[in-house]
Amino acid sequence: MKPTEFVTVNGQFWGDHLRSVGEHLATSHRNELPGPLLFPRMMVLTETPDWNVLELVGVSREYRSLEVRRQKARSVEEYFGIGDGSAVVTLSGENLFKDATVATEAGRRELDARFPTAGTMLGQEFVGPGDQLLQFAPGNYSAFDRALLVHTVNNSIRVHWTFFAIAIHRSEPAEKYLNFLQNYSSARPHLDPIGTLSVPAEAADLKGDAFASTYLAHGLQDGTVDQFLDVNEQILLSAFGATRLIRQPFLDDLQPDFILERADGSHIIGDLKLPVLDTTNGKKRRRAFRDPVAEGAAQLTRSAEYFENPENRAFAQTKYGVDVTDPRKLLIVPTQETVALDEIADAGVEIVDYDTILRLHLAAEV
Repeated sequence: MKPTEFVTVNGQFWGDHLRSVGEHLATSHRNELPGPLLFPRMMVLTETPDWNVLELVGVSREYRSLEVRRQKARSVEEYFGIGDGSAVVTLSGENLFKDATVATEAGRRELDARFPTAGTMLGQEFVGPGDQLLQFAPGNYSAFDRALLVHTVNNSIRVHWTFFAIAIHRSEPAEKYLNFLQNYSSARPHLDPIGTLSVPAEAADLKGDAFASTYLAHGLQDGTVDQFLDVNEQILLSAFGATRLIRQPFLDDLQPDFILERADGSHIIGDLKLPVLDTTNGKKRRRAFRDPVAEGAAQLTRSAEYFENPENRAFAQTKYGVDVTDPRKLLIVPTQETVALDEIADAGVEIVDYDTILRLHLAAEV
């Protein structure tokens, strides 16, 4: 299947399917659902030399026609979690990970230590000693339906929740792929359609801008860092078990986007590698990056090293009321960002995309 065919098939199927769900199930059967339905906002289609990958991203409280983004990656393994050596799961034939977690052993341990709210969204767990998450082979139909992928390389970790993703070898014909999607959709319970997430009504307030029918390509890029934090402060606090957020502190010539103070007294330095606006000398300029992960890791390392100096710690405590020692380093990236952890293996950063933060927030509210 050529990439152009892959785009056409997905555009037709997901457009018809999600439109039908939004018009019928979310209205006529509203009282039968445990709570509101959340929909994806964008369809990301990734081409590798041998594989096509679809991922639905964005978390919206109502259905809108999906935006489409096309991109390339060096390999399908890189897209889902690159590593050297054995895989946690070796794939063959048709594979489905639904409401599941796939993690390296180190990643699973770190998930408990760093992201305790994830405990309510683990589902069936696939954990192994491998250095990479997945190993693909021709003939695979590998679908990740509300799956959590946790990958580590040395002391860096990537946590990624997939709304829905599927990888298919490019040798597979378009007709066979369409039949797979149709059969999988038909087999699902009527009140749990693919490509959606039903949230218990009492679990979270979905009225905020973070769950509006917009995504990184629209509303977020029109806001400054401070506006982003206005919208997402409570989400960040709940997702990371924090009690306080310090916005853009001035630390000599450094200015991280935020610091989170957690309930246990520890701290997280955060950097946004998102298309938000920076304000310099009264002028606004959208952030752009050549290598967002490597650049963010370097910035976070400098910020963490700042607090190794006792005088710097004393200054921050006097000015901002925080006593920061050995902080965690958090890099927030767009959901569709391809992350090669091997390039920042020793940086000790936590890479979490925006959708995953929203999902951790919802899990914390259950």
